[in-house]
Amino acid sequence: MREAPKILQVCNQDRFLASPYMLPFMRRLVRKGYAVEAACRVTGAEEELREAGVVVHDIPFTRKITPFQDLRSHSLLKRLIAQGGYRMVHTHTPKEGVMGRRIAWELGVPAVLHTCNGYYFTEDSSPLRRFLVMRIERYAARRCHFIAFVNSEDLALALRRGAARPGRLKYIPNGVDTDRFHPGEEPGLREELGVPADAEVVGYVGEVTREKNLGMLLDACRLLIGERPRLRLVMVGDALKEPESMERLRLKAEKGEMAGRVVFAGFRRDVERFYRIFDVYAHPSLREGFGVPLIEAMATGIPVVACRVRGPREVVSDGITGTLVRPGDAEEMAAAISFYLEVEEAREAHTRRALEEVRRERRLGPAHRRLMGVYQRLLREADRREDGRGEDGGKGRPDT
Repeated sequence: MREAPKILQVCNQDRFLASPYMLPFMRRLVRKGYAVEAACRVTGAEEELREAGVVVHDIPFTRKITPFQDLRSHSLLKRLIAQGGYRMVHTHTPKEGVMGRRIAWELGVPAVLHTCNGYYFTEDSSPLRRFLVMRIERYAARRCHFIAFVNSEDLALALRRGAARPGRLKYIPNGVDTDRFHPGEEPGLREELGVPADAEVVGYVGEVTREKNLGMLLDACRLLIGERPRLRLVMVGDALKEPESMERLRLKAEKGEMAGRVVFAGFRRDVERFYRIFDVYAHPSLREGFGVPLIEAMATGIPVVACRVRGPREVVSDGITGTLVRPGDAEEMAAAISFYLEVEEAREAHTRRALEEVRRERRLGPAHRRLMGVYQRLLREADRREDGRGEDGGKGRPDT
């Protein structure tokens, strides 16, 4: 009888695995008897993971290309995987996904899985950047057994560019815990944040990075202040990956009409409370794999405005469950926000349909069951290969 499978999760930060989408899945794995470990940069969420039964290994991954630090991280990760006895390595974030797949493949880990949470280029990235990203992804795709995609556009692109193999991929969109994210009231939170009770609140939840395009959201809100002096902007999240982005955003917020009207709430574990004080949720990001905050807002009954980019295009049906605007267009975003603040009938219709869609198609349980099915499939295949019953004589590897 085989021992409980030992799984290693590889991602940039512990916060990713402690997110409202991933943490319940970590708990599900542990409940089912898997021995779960994580290789990630520790940023303050390791206690939540350990409480869930996950063993955390601190690897100093960086978001940007940092040759010396990357070599150190590579060495530490390779040593961990070589000594860990893992049945599966599951990688998540872009740089760590390439590094982790390469190492796990070379060391002969029986099952190597990657989740593509969005290719690392924006709608207006240069052809050279797109070419390089897809070449790297094609290389990494040949060093894993299976790839899960959170949006169908990336899946289709991967098939066209040879960065995924037919039959070795699956579309698994993210889901939301509707017991945690639901319509309701948070009467004490506005006071806690210093937001007037009669304020019209535009909200954002997520990282503060350059590609999140939050300066454009500030500009959009600034355009509305003349007609809507009660408007406030509440941003939930920090700039751990790009501290300079927060500094630029704070300086921009202190100037002109938005001065004193922006609340930086920082990183919070109780994000569900914030959606319940928002009148409109705005997501100006230029690059998304999926856009989990959008479905969290939709599940809370809040109208959503997002840029028309990969991920949000799939989550939001424009004019039906929310509004999509041109990337980087502050005037169009301002108009969409104003529309929801002014037209109650549209707001109610869109949020009702969005809430119905989330409850029907975007719940956490089905998403996790699909991912669990991939785990079980890959581990069964690994068992068959080791028992000499594999389709390819026991190697189970695509051509390289």
